[in-house]
Amino acid sequence: MKTRYLATALASLMVGAFAAGNAAMAEETVGQKLDDATVLAKVKANLLKEKDVDGLDVNVDVKDGKVTLSGKADSDIERKKAEEVAKGTGGVASVENRIEIKK
Repeated sequence: MKTRYLATALASLMVGAFAAGNAAMAEETVGQKLDDATVLAKVKANLLKEKDVDGLDVNVDVKDGKVTLSGKADSDIERKKAEEVAKGTGGVASVENRIEIKK
């Protein structure tokens, strides 16, 4: 009887630990998505405020704080300025610049 009770208690503890671990992972994922959304909004707002960049032509994607810029720019100067603006935004871990120059 004691063995059965012990086995049941152990199984309950394992299930509880598994559930707690999954909840922590889910919370981290939701938290990271919120962080990425915040970074995206800040980068996009900064690009729209920058007079030397047409922020409407620049697409911003964020994954784990890593920003990817894409879209079109009128010049290499504008392309580099967009990257500079993104790098200067709080919460940005890195920037990959895939912006193409308009032909």
